[in-house]
Amino acid sequence: MRDCVPIIVLALVAIGGLTWAIVALRSSLARERRLARVDDVTGVRNARAFREAAGAEIERARRYQHPFSVAAVDLGSRVGDDLVRSAATVLRGALRATDLVARLGRDEFIALLPETSAASARIVLDKLRAGLADLRLPDGRPAAPSIGGVTFLNPPHAVEEIIRATDERIVEAKSMGAPSHITWNSVHESS
Repeated sequence: MRDCVPIIVLALVAIGGLTWAIVALRSSLARERRLARVDDVTGVRNARAFREAAGAEIERARRYQHPFSVAAVDLGSRVGDDLVRSAATVLRGALRATDLVARLGRDEFIALLPETSAASARIVLDKLRAGLADLRLPDGRPAAPSIGGVTFLNPPHAVEEIIRATDERIVEAKSMGAPSHITWNSVHESS
């Protein structure tokens, strides 16, 4: 029996080490999954996370027949990380806990607003406009973000349709110099 004690101790140490390694690996995987969906500059979700959440929202809207809205913000070119971080803070502060804000590109954000009507989306766009009005470019000039939104009364077929519709609203907002919003009655028709 005495001859077995060192072997038993070694086995217990090996099992303990293996258990620790498994726990560390699981923790590391969870961290990597989280980081794969979070923008490292702003701390908001990234494009991948938005696409996943938007796909799920399309399915929920289809199943429960409720509208949802999406708001997009384009900060313009030549913005620095400080301005991008400030914009992310404004966006998070203006939205509900159930909304999702994500950074799509260097100077572009998008917010998914589940179960949000057109009237409520317009209120959100106004809150975003007011909150972003104080942002300044690195040279001190006021930033001139473009803000657009779309309310989907019927869910689109794909996430790319959401992005395309918000891109169109941003282009319109840039030309008007004011937030642009549209209510979609169906995937191909708007009013």
